[in-house]
Formats: sequence, C-alpha cells, structure tokens
Amino acid sequence: MAARRKNTLGEVLGPLESEIMEVVWESAEVTVRDVHRQLNKRKPTAYTTVMTTLGRLADKGFLTRKEAQPAHIYNARISREQYAKSTVKSVVDWLVSHFPDPAVSYFIDRVEKEDQDVIDRLRDAIDQRKSGGDAAE
Repeated sequence: MAARRKNTLGEVLGPLESEIMEVVWESAEVTVRDVHRQLNKRKPTAYTTVMTTLGRLADKGFLTRKEAQPAHIYNARISREQYAKSTVKSVVDWLVSHFPDPAVSYFIDRVEKEDQDVIDRLRDAIDQRKSGGDAAE
C-alpha cells in the first residue's frame, strides 16, 4: 500500500473545498453559517458538511480559525493568487519531472495560441540561460 502524501498548499483542492475557498476569498472573514448560506444559493449543502470541510481546510493550513462565541470565525491564510501559483508550480513540476518532452511541448503550443509575446519572452529567457545570463532579471 502506498504511503499517504502529506497535504501541501500546492495540492489541488476538491470541488467542495474549492467552492468554500471561493466564498472565503470573497469575504474578510466568515462563519460556517455565512459559507453555508452562500453555498445553498447554488445547490443544497448540509450545514455539517460545510462545518467539517472548513475544519479540514483549517487543518490543512488554508484557513485560520478563531474560536469565538457563538461561532468560529475563519479567514484565508493564503490569497487566491498564492494558491494559484502554488498549484500551478506543483502541477507543472510534476508533469515536467515525469513527462518532460510532452509537457514542455504542450505548454509552448498552448501559450503560443494565446499570446505570441509570451513565446517571445520565453525565447529571450532561454537565450539568456544559454548565454549564462540570469533569466529572472
């Protein structure tokens, strides 16, 4: 049996976790009731499911939990942008380490469809690396 991986910020959230994080990111702070109310506008979700999922997101390090009376208050520990960067980094790192040629080739093809300027910047960065310069400048 494979060892269970530790949860990291780079892991992709499940569908309900993602929905809940979107609600949290839209507010400065939330309670279970706040999130439950927002989710129920889209589809019925059990209050206890929301409560459990918020607790798990706090345990994973995505949220902070202030134990207040009468309800716990949750805040995002990371921004939507930080989460996106971390997730993209994890996914791309995994793909490049396991499938380097197809991953890089697809990435270039996909970016090229969107913006030729990005391809030009990538080409410049590669040229800088080849010449011994720092591409991060």
